[in-house]
Amino acid sequence: MNDDLRTEKEILNGNFKLITELNEFRMSLWVNGFGIVDGKTQQEILPLNTTFNLDDFTEHEHTIEIDFRIYHNGNVTYNVIINPFEKSFTYLTKVYALNDFNPTFFETESSN
Repeated sequence: MNDDLRTEKEILNGNFKLITELNEFRMSLWVNGFGIVDGKTQQEILPLNTTFNLDDFTEHEHTIEIDFRIYHNGNVTYNVIINPFEKSFTYLTKVYALNDFNPTFFETESSN
């Protein structure tokens, strides 16, 4: 792994870190994968996924709102609100366990 392509940003008052990592998906197509780790224990809260492209994020009091796309397609933008304190996320008004993040969107992407 090239450390020049990986960044860590403290979020939610340093309680967590948003990890991003640029990966060349195809020639000249760079995907900004993302994940979340506990700021104190370094435990993965949301594993880094290199096929999810972080487009934007906004911090709120106890949550982080994320806009992302999934590659190989990349045509659909997903908006989720992640509560790393509760290890949950909200997508289309439904609350899910954070462990179900990847399966939820891989299933959604395959139906598109």
